[in-house]
Amino acid sequence: MLALLRKHWGWFTAIAVAAFAVRLYLCQQLYIIDGDSFVYGEIAKALAWHHMYGFERDTGWIPTMARMPGYPLLLAATFRLTGPDRYFLIMAFQALVDVFTALLIGDLARRAFASTGYADRAARSAFLLAATCPFLLCYTYTPLTECLETFCTAAAFNCAFVALERRQRRWWVLCGLAIGGAILLRPDGGLILGCIGLPVFYLIWTEAARRRELTVAMLLLGAVSLASLVPWTIRNYRVFHQFQPLVNAHAADPGEFIPSGYERWSRSWAFDYAHTMDIGFPVAGEALNIDDVPDYAFDSDSQRARVTAYFDEYNAAGYDIGPELDRKFAVVADEIMHRHPLRSHVVIPVARTLDMWLRPRTEMFPLDVHFWRIHSDPVDSTLSISLGVLNLFYLGAAVAGIWLLRRQRFTLALLLTFPILRTLFLTYTGNCEDRYTIECYPIVLALAGGWMACHILSQQKQTPLPSAQ
Repeated sequence: MLALLRKHWGWFTAIAVAAFAVRLYLCQQLYIIDGDSFVYGEIAKALAWHHMYGFERDTGWIPTMARMPGYPLLLAATFRLTGPDRYFLIMAFQALVDVFTALLIGDLARRAFASTGYADRAARSAFLLAATCPFLLCYTYTPLTECLETFCTAAAFNCAFVALERRQRRWWVLCGLAIGGAILLRPDGGLILGCIGLPVFYLIWTEAARRRELTVAMLLLGAVSLASLVPWTIRNYRVFHQFQPLVNAHAADPGEFIPSGYERWSRSWAFDYAHTMDIGFPVAGEALNIDDVPDYAFDSDSQRARVTAYFDEYNAAGYDIGPELDRKFAVVADEIMHRHPLRSHVVIPVARTLDMWLRPRTEMFPLDVHFWRIHSDPVDSTLSISLGVLNLFYLGAAVAGIWLLRRQRFTLALLLTFPILRTLFLTYTGNCEDRYTIECYPIVLALAGGWMACHILSQQKQTPLPSAQ
């Protein structure tokens, strides 16, 4: 990649500077600080000035393990430089990191499409796509983990490709450091370790000549990747007397009440990000409106009336779901799942996953998430649908890139195991949010950029496309 950068240094520099400038401008004009950003900010302030990984409450400081420590530690460092609740520095840092992510995506495309004869062109195309991608860009101007997590993902797969090509252990160490960084940012970052390990274990099984080399490499990769969790795990055991190296599925502390009944009820029918915004995020702390729940969520008018009464009870209680009310929602959830098992356990989870991949990615844009309401808000709807079409282009181009690499089975295995397993993981965990699939976009854009280079540009020059060897 360095040779390519030197050869086209003016082109790469111009795009990189422009991409960074746009991101920096949006960090000043379009920043979003809410939800999880405040949670990270609270922990960061406790770390920076009170040397406590926790929250300040009316009863005093309480420790937490509801978030992985990577982002709060970084945020605490920026707060020490700029003062509390000043997020611009961390967003500017994310803007810079996102440009480097685009370079890594370009290099990933170059290595993946090396056999086609258009490797350099694939790198430039993928870099251009990543540098101008609004779905990566929009996570730079909000204090969330997605921008840095995407960088770690791209770095890990890049290092894995280099390690396999050069057979040098230092690249496995760097790969492990990238994976360790991803895990410290988000607990699901550990999926990267397994998704790199599975294809390599296949090589260990099939290529006897490399068996010793790759076995040692996997042991090294696992040790380096998981080493970052050792201090965190020890801390959690000393403070909470629990062995918990990762944040739990609910991102909650031990003993914290989780409205699992309400969650089960909502997950029995909700599959769109708009549902999450309307009835997921408001709980607890904001009012619920029964009109935001679609008719298909109810089996009968009497069931709708019961849920309406529960919503009224929640609103009257100061926007709080207690254990008793949560049990009432659990009863309704059991009724729906018993009557519609296929819909609840297969159709809705699959629809939820498709929504995270295919809907317009408006989560971090000031646009109405109900993009289909064209008559009430034509501007927002038009912009949202345009983003949806762009997203479909990226995905379609990535599928075309997969077809071009169809004979490169190991390359495809190394690239596709992560998005496939992450998609299966998301099918039954977490809310329906666009950001849960953004970590897969380094691979999506690398494949899309490779297809653009090999197909569109080759046709423009009217040169035949070499077949993959």
